[in-house]
Amino acid sequence: MTFSELGICPEILEAIEVLGFETPSPIQEQAIPAALSGADIVGLSHTGSGKTLAFSIPALESIDPRVRAVQVLCLAPTRELAVQICREVDKLALFLDGVSAAPIYGGASFGPQLAALKRGVQFVVGTPGRVLDLMEQGELKTDNISMLILDEADEMLDMGFQEDIDRVVAQLPTPRQTLFFSATMSPAIRSLIDSLSDTPTEISIERPVLTVPTCEQSVYEVVFSSRIEVLSRLIEMGRMKRGLVFANTKRVVDDIVDGLLARGYAVDRLHGDMPQTLRERVMDSFRKGCLSVLVATDIAARGLDIDDVDMVVNFELPREPEDYVHRIGRTARAGRKGRAVTFIGRRDFSLLARIERFVGVKMQREKVMTGAQVEQVRRESLVDDILELAAKAHDLPEELRDLEIDREKLLTAMFNLLLQKTSRELQPIPEDRPSRYHRAADTETSVDKGSDWSHLQETSTLFMNGGKLLGIRPKDIAGLLYNEGGAPKGSVGDIRIFLKHSLIEVAPEVVPQLTAALSTCSICGYEVNVREDKGRPEGSNTLRDFTPGNARRAAASRQGKGSNYRPRREESSYSPRNGRFRGDRDFHAPRDFQTDKYNRRRFR
Repeated sequence: MTFSELGICPEILEAIEVLGFETPSPIQEQAIPAALSGADIVGLSHTGSGKTLAFSIPALESIDPRVRAVQVLCLAPTRELAVQICREVDKLALFLDGVSAAPIYGGASFGPQLAALKRGVQFVVGTPGRVLDLMEQGELKTDNISMLILDEADEMLDMGFQEDIDRVVAQLPTPRQTLFFSATMSPAIRSLIDSLSDTPTEISIERPVLTVPTCEQSVYEVVFSSRIEVLSRLIEMGRMKRGLVFANTKRVVDDIVDGLLARGYAVDRLHGDMPQTLRERVMDSFRKGCLSVLVATDIAARGLDIDDVDMVVNFELPREPEDYVHRIGRTARAGRKGRAVTFIGRRDFSLLARIERFVGVKMQREKVMTGAQVEQVRRESLVDDILELAAKAHDLPEELRDLEIDREKLLTAMFNLLLQKTSRELQPIPEDRPSRYHRAADTETSVDKGSDWSHLQETSTLFMNGGKLLGIRPKDIAGLLYNEGGAPKGSVGDIRIFLKHSLIEVAPEVVPQLTAALSTCSICGYEVNVREDKGRPEGSNTLRDFTPGNARRAAASRQGKGSNYRPRREESSYSPRNGRFRGDRDFHAPRDFQTDKYNRRRFR
């Protein structure tokens, strides 16, 4: 199907052709004809599916150019999205004489926005707060509004705009046409739809592939204190010529920008505490190429439309998988290739796994570039630049013609001088040091996966305070040690799981690495810790010695009380039947590992 088959007027069709759109997207194909017929629309479609054209085209068709008043009102969650929608509307109205649009949003001066309203703009795109202010001041007249559009409605509700939306809608005339677009359908969204329209036409577009195949996604495991240096190395190696860096908070955004500015990079920030005029100036500089890196929060980056971003860096993992998709969607646009890099810590593995399941992509794990690797890339890049410049015809400068020096010495001196002036001193980070296992492996024979452990003269045993009561299986423990602990292949041997604890045989050289990495970790949804096993308590020879009653009797015997000793009621002893200490009515034992549930079943 083509746009001409949707019943669009020739002026808008001409603009669509100029913009280079050939065929409508699924949401456009279904929503435009229904909206042109006058029906209320509920469009459920993901970000980037072409919703802006789906509601902008019918809205422009409904405008009477002879009426110099607001006829279409579109509400959006953020300033950036409002500006972006307005820009697209202006492009579509290129051949519609007398039709204009204006963005209305907070954080900016009232002057230009009031001037646009007095000029007689017909299409207003705004955030709920500023739109409500202008309505209550009597500056935004609602008498001629015949269409209401809500874009990214789920985002507006999440940001707390419910009350403002209700107050705006209460001041609009009826009847009117309502176009409602959202990425999700929650009870709050359904309630809002019911309050706006009686019998809307629902159009749901199934979410296709969440990430584009031209976007390469990779992960670096980096401690938080090293991330600015690793980010700098990505820039140094030429992997980020024009990049977006996302963080979760404004404070982290400021720290990243300050760190990169101190290293001499062209970088700026974008977050909600900045005045709107400054945010627009930053975006303009980034679009023009004056900035190589833009650091932003998720909310500030809503609605960004920049086509030639070659890398997106998640300085921190987003809290929701949907935000990850939104972030990396800023690269690999319009058929171009792009790259998404994510920094994670040891506590981020579960969230990363959730994001990987959501997007259906297993991200590639990569090692942090060492200082030697960065230096080598610098030198190679400098040689390439010299060769590219040498390919062009240049006369020898006057200052060098009379020099009596060997040509090789001169070239060497000039190369070293350029390298010195263009290089930045790298800061050492923990990731530069090889792991304890690799250092030991240089002098000792490493254990291969599948080797017979009986030939080893010495092995070490690790203790973990979780066992069969948690439903732990050997493969769970092996996965924990290899994935989160970073154990080399073949370094984990026999795994024995008991009721409340587990013992794991490992190669001695990896013990420090595993105990440091897994001192506190999660397995099967429970928090446990891994430490080096110290063996059984002194004087215990059988498994029976580990039961609480035998342990008390053995201790009493050593104290001269006899092997038949039983603690009196006033003495403290633990009762597995009710999870309390006898003689201490106010003390409750912690109910970890479902112990109470197990004991109730055991003593029933």
